[in-house]
Amino acid sequence: MKQYIPPLPKLNLVPPLPKNPRALPIILIGAGSIVTLGHLPAYKLAGFSIKGIYDIDRQKALNVAKQWNIPHVYDTINEACTTSKNENVIFDLAIPTKQVVSILKQIPKNSHALIQKPMGEYLTDSQAIVDTCKERNIRGSVNFQLRYAPYILALKDAIHRGWLGDRLTTVEIHLNVHMPWASWPFLNTAPRLELIYHSIHYVDLIRDLLAPNEPSALHCRTSQHAVMPHLTPVRSSYSFEYKNDPMLFVNIYTNHHHRWGPKHTHSYLLVEGTGGAAKAQIGDNLAYGENIEGQQTDYLQVKVQLSFRRLMLFTSILVFFYRFVQIK
Repeated sequence: MKQYIPPLPKLNLVPPLPKNPRALPIILIGAGSIVTLGHLPAYKLAGFSIKGIYDIDRQKALNVAKQWNIPHVYDTINEACTTSKNENVIFDLAIPTKQVVSILKQIPKNSHALIQKPMGEYLTDSQAIVDTCKERNIRGSVNFQLRYAPYILALKDAIHRGWLGDRLTTVEIHLNVHMPWASWPFLNTAPRLELIYHSIHYVDLIRDLLAPNEPSALHCRTSQHAVMPHLTPVRSSYSFEYKNDPMLFVNIYTNHHHRWGPKHTHSYLLVEGTGGAAKAQIGDNLAYGENIEGQQTDYLQVKVQLSFRRLMLFTSILVFFYRFVQIK
């Protein structure tokens, strides 16, 4: 006798977007790789308009403007910040964190600002950003975009539909990859390098997946590496505790200095519940330092337990996402 498994609905892959994205023009402050590999491809895909760009290296800004058909290249930061006093502009601040407050003090009051992580290298820096936004009525957002990646949106949809059961039991993130830190020279003096410049994405993702509950305790260990002792920690482990659910097992493990080839590299998120499990590959981490741009693959695989005619059946759903926007 044939067993019938009812078709499962498609999972959501798209974040909420404005009805008229072109009504929110963007001015880019910074023309580095975050802008060219991440933001501009995403803006083009979503239909946002780019009003102009500024970079301290004018030639770099000119090159990016030519490549992406950006109409204005500003000569000074003051010109970029004062050209839109009466417009509903979003300022994309793709700059080192130490420069954020000074730029926030120059953009028009009542503006919108997208701020790169980290939100300050120290707590005092973060507080200064908050205070400046309040003083100038700037609606600021910190760029934690991993929570909006298509495979993460699909995962959250599966969780909300109850595919993983009525309760999550495990959330783990594992990385064993090679990160070419030398590509970003300004990180040579960064404190708590691995956490605030990379794994903060994973901390944010866990907070998003388990909202509104926040961890009640956190156990951490970070370590430098003997091959690059000039850098602050590049390997970390974090273990979260939740007072609302002491049996919930939540961990992040990262090793960013695996130099021994791709065979044993891995980069994934594992989520288990009382009725199913999901595993997502975070493909970008497997491609740093390699000339394979556009070939990275993300996937989400969901194992679902179904109750049907008194039988417990299992089915797997595997969804592939081929990279077109790079997450940092």
